[in-house]
Amino acid sequence: MRIYSLMLVLCCGLIVACSSTGHDFPREETLVQELMPLQGITNPWKVEVKPPYLIIQNVKRRDSIFHIYDLTSRELKSAFGVEGQGPDEFVSSYLFQGPLSDFLIGDFGKNQISRFAIDKEGQPVFKDAKTFGYDNALYDAAFINDSLYIADPKYMLVPSLYVLAVKDSLPRKIWTYRSPDIMDYSLDPDMGNVYANESRIVFCYGYKKQIDFMDINFNLIKRVTFDFDASDVSVLASENAKVSYAYGHLGKRYLYALFFGTSWKEHNANNTRGTILEVFDLDGNPVIRYHLDGKRPVQFAVDEETFTLYGSIEDGDPEDNLLVYKLKGLS
Repeated sequence: MRIYSLMLVLCCGLIVACSSTGHDFPREETLVQELMPLQGITNPWKVEVKPPYLIIQNVKRRDSIFHIYDLTSRELKSAFGVEGQGPDEFVSSYLFQGPLSDFLIGDFGKNQISRFAIDKEGQPVFKDAKTFGYDNALYDAAFINDSLYIADPKYMLVPSLYVLAVKDSLPRKIWTYRSPDIMDYSLDPDMGNVYANESRIVFCYGYKKQIDFMDINFNLIKRVTFDFDASDVSVLASENAKVSYAYGHLGKRYLYALFFGTSWKEHNANNTRGTILEVFDLDGNPVIRYHLDGKRPVQFAVDEETFTLYGSIEDGDPEDNLLVYKLKGLS
């Protein structure tokens, strides 16, 4: 009887360690929007930071798709990338975020990932290109290192995340995060987005205020949940559905998760108020909550040397600028 009681206490302790509900943030700050003027004709979309450089992907361009800026001078150092079918061209390109010192450009049309370094002059240096063994691997992929990555084939109606190496045709690990009975992922209350680095896989839910922190084998480290008045299932995927975590960025130090708490309809009516950036350490502990006094970034990355957020602007107004928020209080 005494042994049974001890085991019960240990099990309860393990559950508490892996799941936290309603934790408050120890600090809150309000951040004022700044702007970074871009040079040339740009339509910034994807953003990645490799200090001291920043890479942006332009949308609606067929040439000079990618720009590299020196963050010290904010000077444009390189414009490259052409849309096309040639060996040095991109059929359908996508700038990925990841933990490498190099940066990664995917090509959906070729099912390939290309790796680039940046030299001392701010010019891209092509290193290698790899073809994926798994079809449709690039959609919502999150890279652990230069070989391992997380695939989220939700557009193929798959309710699971996969751990694969680039050449793998079958997953090494599988984590089923939503109901296999719901074919349309946008109608699933467990829909979300995945992020990864060398030691963590993080899943942020889109319709409920929950984040799962896991190791790279999908072992749960901590599930963080907050009270949240979620929308009824009948309105999911509509503009009236209440959105929880919309976008995020996983650095080497912290997770940065953009929280709405309102519907897309309400938020788009005034996207300069109410957006919150929540920061967690890699063990799932809340660190700081920022209230953004300005426009919300869409795609964004954080320079963890200066703790500066750079993000694209959803409506492109003002044109040819990136949003900049200085994340005070982090170290």
